[in-house]
Amino acid sequence: MAINALLERPQSPLREAVVPRTFDYNGRPAKRSTSGGWRAACFIVGAAAAERIAYFGIEVNLVNYLTGRLGQSTAMAAKNVNTWFGVTALLPLVLAFVADCYVGRYPTIVAASLLYVLGLGLLTISAVYTSQSLSDCQNTEKIESCL
Repeated sequence: MAINALLERPQSPLREAVVPRTFDYNGRPAKRSTSGGWRAACFIVGAAAAERIAYFGIEVNLVNYLTGRLGQSTAMAAKNVNTWFGVTALLPLVLAFVADCYVGRYPTIVAASLLYVLGLGLLTISAVYTSQSLSDCQNTEKIESCL
């Protein structure tokens, strides 16, 4: 009997243990064996990659967009771009404080993601609307109406 007990492989306590103070999306205690894993990691990496692509896509074209399509001066466009960089650099610190002290991790992530998508959508709408109005002005003979 003692030999059989020695030959049996014990279960790893890390695989079946319940993670303290963590819950899954249904409110049940999270088990290490069924929570997270590669599926969650792939989702996080994919969302971060999409966010970075959107961020750097805006960063590269922002000065050209502000000076060209919106008609801002170079100084005003540089000021707006620097303000945008500063806000995007400091906003995670502010939201981390809000998430830790008041709202919670997941509601803050959802609200920030919705704000980010709303901003991208408004930027897209403003680019499409501006480009349509500029093309209408170029096709007319009365230039005074477009100024």
